[in-house]
Amino acid sequence: MSSRRDRRSGWLVMAALLGSGCSEEPIERTLQIVTGHETDTFSASPAVTKIRIEARTATGTTFAAETTPGGAFDLGEVPEDEPLGVEVTGTTAEGATVVRGRSLTGIVPGAFATVDIPVFVQRVGTWARPPGELARAHVDAPGAVLGERFLVTTGGSAAAGADGAADVRLGDFYDLLGWGPAVTSAMPREARSIVGRIGGMLLVGDAGASAVDTSGASYEVAWPESAGSFAEVAGGLVVESPSGTSFVVGATRAGAATEEVLAVDTSGALSVRKLSAARTGAAAAWAPGVGLVVAGGSATAAGFEVLPENGTAFVARDMPADVTEGAAAVVAGDGKMALVGGIDAGGAPAATRRWSASCTSGCTMEEVAGATLPVGLTRTQAFSLGGSRVFVVGHEATAQKLVRAFVIDLSGPVVEERPLREPRSGATVVAAPNGTLVLLGGALEDGSPARRVETFFPD
Repeated sequence: MSSRRDRRSGWLVMAALLGSGCSEEPIERTLQIVTGHETDTFSASPAVTKIRIEARTATGTTFAAETTPGGAFDLGEVPEDEPLGVEVTGTTAEGATVVRGRSLTGIVPGAFATVDIPVFVQRVGTWARPPGELARAHVDAPGAVLGERFLVTTGGSAAAGADGAADVRLGDFYDLLGWGPAVTSAMPREARSIVGRIGGMLLVGDAGASAVDTSGASYEVAWPESAGSFAEVAGGLVVESPSGTSFVVGATRAGAATEEVLAVDTSGALSVRKLSAARTGAAAAWAPGVGLVVAGGSATAAGFEVLPENGTAFVARDMPADVTEGAAAVVAGDGKMALVGGIDAGGAPAATRRWSASCTSGCTMEEVAGATLPVGLTRTQAFSLGGSRVFVVGHEATAQKLVRAFVIDLSGPVVEERPLREPRSGATVVAAPNGTLVLLGGALEDGSPARRVETFFPD
């Protein structure tokens, strides 16, 4: 089977996926490896000389083939009715992996309406733009994963498409299976936080919350206590726990301090947890074996506090107060956590520090010399890359509020910026189910809507 060159999608490498299910004649489907809006995915230095494609079924059977950029390959008779996942790697003449792509797991070839099954690939360790673009770009909006397939954004301070300004309540999605946009009609409220689930999502706004299922049907959800309201947590970061419970931590947002944390369990039931003290601009993350950790954001409260796994109350730990705002907390190896990004009391970039989240008394943070970011970031999010490496993305604490991204190796230490393909402000970062980080929406430097999606595949 031949390959072809497409200016929009780059090199397309194709493979026959032959269904061996119940039909008498195998159905030939084409695995289409696409490079989206990038044209040098395989040719950039160092160039890719070999591509390996693996399709692994849910039962562990692997179908593999190798080719060169622009070449053809055949995976053989892959069952059309068995879920599988596709992994693509591109290596240099020296054997270094410089290109990767990964589909969602659970792809059923026979369920595709067309014969083409796309898989997006990109250079590792940098941002890339997959095919298509959002119908509308939302600014300063929340984001989430819906149904382990769609990336959703709605709400925010503004929204705009090709035809100009739009209602922020409209929902905009990016489909990680078809690699393109999808839209919905207006949501029941302006969301400031979103809890995503397989079968729907919870939209949390200042005036209340609504549950929306995948068909678009919705109903209003009541605050679970007689006192308090959703306004206390709206805009807060959503932290996921291993048990499937999601926590909307109101204290992570800027503005008025709050002690409220909304818990959403796997059945959708809501409950409230309260911090030991109100905070603003705090960092929050899940620490394995410890629980939900909330740090900084107060000149008087303990430096950090913990909601133990399966616990019902936060416990303040014995550490001096930390006024850092806008930072992120992240697991950083050796059983410790790191506080990265943010600004200090004087408005300067906050120092990068490490501490033990399991500490209960006499706790201190240790500065990692040489690991402080060159610019103060707010609304910072951080993701572990394994070992001592973390990925940090946030908004400049300047009038422009441009999104900046860095990889920090705390053991070096080394700080490396990973510039966006299209500089923008007000964008939303979502951890996608295929192992990438995805940037949605925002506004470009000229003020136009940033409708193209950007993805980051760690190296």
